[in-house]
Amino acid sequence: MKRIYIVPHTHWDREWYLSYQHFRIRLTRLIKGLLEILDNDPDYVSYHLDGQASVLDDYLDIHPEDRERLSTFIAEGRIKVGPWYVQPDESLVSGESLIRNFSLGIRKTEEMGGSLKFGYLPDMFGHISQLPQLLRGFGMSQAVVWRGLGDVAARSQSELLWEGADGSELFTYRLSNQMGYSELFRLYSDPDKAAEQIRGAAERHLIPASGIDTLLLMVGVDHMEPQRDLSRIIREAAPLLPEYELVFGTIDGFLNEAEEKTYGKDLFKAHGELRDTNRVTSGGFNFLLANVLSSRMYLKQANAQAQYLLERWAEPFSTIACGLAGNRYPDRLLEQSWIYLLQNHPHDSICGCSRDEVHRQMMTRFEWSTEIAGQLKDEALYSLLAQVDTSVLPNDRIIFHAINPLEHTRRNTVMAELYLPADAPAFRTIDIYDSEGKRLPSQVMDVRPEFRCVHHHETAVRDMAMLHNAAPPEERGILPGLEYSLKATVAFVPQTLPALGYATFTAVPNRKRVPERGVIAKGNSLENEWLKADVHFDGSVTLYDKKNGHCYQGLLVFEDGGDGGDGYTYSAPLIDEVFTTRGIQASVTVAADGEALGVLRIERSWELPAGLASDRKRRALERRICRLVTEVSLGVEDEWLGVKVIFDNQAADHRLRVALPTGLKADTSWSSAAFDLVERSVEVVQPDEAAWIEDAVGVFHNHGFAGMTDAGGERGFAVAPLGLPECEATADGTLYLTLLRAVGYLGSPDPLTIVSGAGPNFPTPEGQCQGTHTFRFALVPHQGRPLEGEVWRRAHEHHLAVQTVQMRHSAKVADQNGGDGTGALPLTQSFLQLGGERHSFVLSALKKADSRDSILIRLFNASDATGRTMLRWWQRIGEAYAVDLAENRLAPLVVTDEQEIAIEADGKKIVTIEIVPV
Repeated sequence: MKRIYIVPHTHWDREWYLSYQHFRIRLTRLIKGLLEILDNDPDYVSYHLDGQASVLDDYLDIHPEDRERLSTFIAEGRIKVGPWYVQPDESLVSGESLIRNFSLGIRKTEEMGGSLKFGYLPDMFGHISQLPQLLRGFGMSQAVVWRGLGDVAARSQSELLWEGADGSELFTYRLSNQMGYSELFRLYSDPDKAAEQIRGAAERHLIPASGIDTLLLMVGVDHMEPQRDLSRIIREAAPLLPEYELVFGTIDGFLNEAEEKTYGKDLFKAHGELRDTNRVTSGGFNFLLANVLSSRMYLKQANAQAQYLLERWAEPFSTIACGLAGNRYPDRLLEQSWIYLLQNHPHDSICGCSRDEVHRQMMTRFEWSTEIAGQLKDEALYSLLAQVDTSVLPNDRIIFHAINPLEHTRRNTVMAELYLPADAPAFRTIDIYDSEGKRLPSQVMDVRPEFRCVHHHETAVRDMAMLHNAAPPEERGILPGLEYSLKATVAFVPQTLPALGYATFTAVPNRKRVPERGVIAKGNSLENEWLKADVHFDGSVTLYDKKNGHCYQGLLVFEDGGDGGDGYTYSAPLIDEVFTTRGIQASVTVAADGEALGVLRIERSWELPAGLASDRKRRALERRICRLVTEVSLGVEDEWLGVKVIFDNQAADHRLRVALPTGLKADTSWSSAAFDLVERSVEVVQPDEAAWIEDAVGVFHNHGFAGMTDAGGERGFAVAPLGLPECEATADGTLYLTLLRAVGYLGSPDPLTIVSGAGPNFPTPEGQCQGTHTFRFALVPHQGRPLEGEVWRRAHEHHLAVQTVQMRHSAKVADQNGGDGTGALPLTQSFLQLGGERHSFVLSALKKADSRDSILIRLFNASDATGRTMLRWWQRIGEAYAVDLAENRLAPLVVTDEQEIAIEADGKKIVTIEIVPV
């Protein structure tokens, strides 16, 4: 006899075709009704509340009086929640954010009575290669999935194994390929009809796909409220189904039984990321929806900036500053910043496939997250750098510090923001000196008056402008923090900045020295020791890799085609017209030319179709002028070419991409992903017509860079986009980077690349992304495989620019936050170093432990091979431990030289280290 676990549930999109507040009203009624059912029906075994803890926060904000009732039912297992905080899109958010998502979700649900202990992944648009390792790191060994298995679903039964990039394995259950988590929306109240529903679902979908006699029947759908009479229906339908044993159960109960029954069986094993288009004839609505990577690109850009700010600035430097000058770690504020950010990570949110008001509200949450993280970063840097002993520096100079957030040394051009008195004398240059008095190459990029408000976390030093002005607070008026200044942006080239640390510099405005020209920019070319870029009449670029002797021609040609798709799917119109900038005369000017940096500006007025024609089968004849400005930049020591694109989008229903013909012949491309570097075939195989529900696509996600390497593995070329996650690589060696997709529907009325719109047919005019957009990326030619060519380092140098902090106008002014500049820190300091220039480890996190007074450092080995490095902390280490992702201690580590720990990890492994400074 087959056992059928019947599990009632809801899939709760926090926001989607309605806004968050609209859906929250429904949520309050759902949970209030659920509590009444559980109070009154002891036979109602359990309700699956969609595996995410945010629903608890959202409900209790309105009904705090129900906390105890909720907690009791969760502790009893009658309400199932966790382990996520929100169900994210796995591909569009950082690996570190996925860890924080689990950590926050598990903590919140444990506080309320208990968390689920398996990966519930019912509706994500594909799955990343390292999710098995992440789940294992939190003590989970099982997962439930639906989308992305593609051909795996055709070749395997519902019960399978999933092996992650590092070899971590999960017992995995694939939901019904036809209907997924919504096999039945509701059961009929009539037991005869309910029995026929259950029998039909089992015979049509569940039994043919299963290799065991235990089945999972999910009853529920998006935003579905619980049935009050469900326990009665199951009880009365059971005798009408003598061939089945009906179990009113839970998903975790089903998984445990299913795993036990498959023990010793030869299960199919899926490997790595699961992002294949459906290829099974019973596919139903099992779409992959890969083009959410490029919907509303401004969301992806804002997300990347917020993640970098939290992960690489606010947390690390708040951790380092903690304990110095009595600083406390701002754990609650950092958590709030993370919460705002994570609330933008649900798949319908960050994917850009919701109503316009949803995405407007997301931008507010991004702002809230970055406001908190930015303020905490500023406070940490100011309080930390106030401890630097600057007493040996000349008294008549501006003193500032340059901070490198990367785990390796760097020599890139730095943009210093220096604040001078509003009435400062005129100057032509600002000379920059290192701490030993050597003048460095520099040039003034911009000068403008600025009226700003600056705050400080200490009430005694509310006004950081006091650091620049000798007047006492009582003479500064009633609005402390307001300052009139002259802001000068100066590019300069430090010799070397220490790994995850700072160096100290001085600046002197100079009217006498004549600025040097022609160091980098020479006509329509930029050139340094490593690279040369020639800009042609149409704005295309030829890039010479002088170090390796290779040339890349025809770069930075823009292509624009029609798009009749929606927030989920790109769909070219039936008769498309593709516009290109190739051969169109562009205006090329020298925008910056000096000792440190050269910038060439390429300007075009590009006529593009206004939208689609009225029949939506072709692009309109009407044209709109879209201003397109490209700036290419090269610093004296840069090993990558910077690109900034400003596009004034006045057109609709189109997709803008930049083409990068590498000339490399390769069968695969590769890109960075969450804790991984993933290699993929450039060949796109379409589903059989009998199984087609959507086109297979060549686009793939990246977390900061993507590229190709020639067949011999000798040379490669990468693009390093900042918050632009959609790329494509073709068999002819061309990389395409999507900059913008402008569409006007949540679910298109007439897509050609998918069987139907994946969402309701609501107009979303703001999805047309009208207005001016700015995109940034770098071009990185290199030698060998991406790790051997140090693409990780170059990409991070582009994405994580050095920041500068000026403590005061001159050393003569008393430092209000640490005395007279005779602090305990040296002029140059590295806080964390990884030994060996060729190691394959990448820093993911530096933070305080959640429940102990210690520090966590998370790295991952991006290579396939075993990696080794030496981690050196700037302070003496008393104890050190290897910990898991839940921050449980696994084993003690040996500390050598009082400050160093030897790190060894197998390929693709995530390593988390806890250190207890003395």
